[in-house]
Amino acid sequence: MKRGLRVMDSDLHVIESGDVYERYLDDKFRDRAPKYMGLGPTNFPWWIVEGQHIPPWATSEPVASAQRYLDAPTEDVYRDIRQRGYTAEAALAAMDQEGIDMAVVFRTFAHMVVSIDGLAGRFAAALSKAFNRWLSDYCAADRARLKPAAIVSLHDPELAAAEARRAVDDGHVGVVLLPMPVNGRNLHAPECDVLWTEIERLGVPLLIHGTSGAASADYVSNRFVGHPNYRTLNHSAAFSLELMLALGALTTGGVLERFPALRVGFLEGNCGWLPWWLERLDDQWHKYGGGEHQSLHALPSEYFKRQCFIGTDVDEALLRVVIDEIGDDNIVVSTDYPHADGPFPHGIDTFLELPGVSLESKQKILWDNCVRLYGFAPAKLT
Repeated sequence: MKRGLRVMDSDLHVIESGDVYERYLDDKFRDRAPKYMGLGPTNFPWWIVEGQHIPPWATSEPVASAQRYLDAPTEDVYRDIRQRGYTAEAALAAMDQEGIDMAVVFRTFAHMVVSIDGLAGRFAAALSKAFNRWLSDYCAADRARLKPAAIVSLHDPELAAAEARRAVDDGHVGVVLLPMPVNGRNLHAPECDVLWTEIERLGVPLLIHGTSGAASADYVSNRFVGHPNYRTLNHSAAFSLELMLALGALTTGGVLERFPALRVGFLEGNCGWLPWWLERLDDQWHKYGGGEHQSLHALPSEYFKRQCFIGTDVDEALLRVVIDEIGDDNIVVSTDYPHADGPFPHGIDTFLELPGVSLESKQKILWDNCVRLYGFAPAKLT
């Protein structure tokens, strides 16, 4: 609790340990297991997967230089956390510092591992399962405060649906997907309906969350590889632009039309773009929709307001504009711990000091909306 307000972080993060695949990958895939390479020059762990570096920039000196510049101001803040191996106990202590009562816990690198287009479907599903099992054990440190969110991939939507079912049965509270296509398969592809059917049946949200280290060919950042200021462009574009396209695919692509009970969170890509993008989608649907192949019975903005939530950063100045344009019912917040581009340990204080946003709206964003996104029963939240 912070200043008398309850606080839920919609997507706190882990830094995966080197034993994720060594300990948790099914035996039949052990000969192909990602090879853990330790900490790279970017101060992040990295793996070799099917001959590829994950993240792709793991040993890039230009990225490492930019990352060292980012890390320098918080080196003392994170030194002990890093030395403790980014453990769950360290995360719980960090939550106490921030005043966070509960957090939904997301991957950092595990989705990069399954972003390789050419992975066999069964292997991609096994890699997802290995991380999800690891994350479940991580959250066992305090299951009342740490709620795991399972990853899946679109390499094989039927296997993804099976892993979503297994993971939710094991206590995961949401299903996380990367926003970009896999092997040319977009979120609105008909063969993905088996996954949306299962997530809707399970009653948990679909959570769209980008990454700065995808290996997929159809990934917005890859057009900037080799650019002298790649890391800035990569981090600026990857999260927000991919979320925008994913939102367009799920709304104009008819997914939310076909699955009206499916809740979707668009997380860690800012929210300042949302009013313009919804207006743009509505405008273009008014102009072209009558001649499109698939009919919709509502505007993209109406599907969003009915079924979707968006994440704001704790220091996002444009939040007040978003609330003015679309209201405060569909917004959740994250501190982005333990990533150095977030303002830990002052994230929640930073959010509460944002100008132009009422205290009532801040309470909804800090707690109430997150409860609705995840479908938690308020009476069971202590």
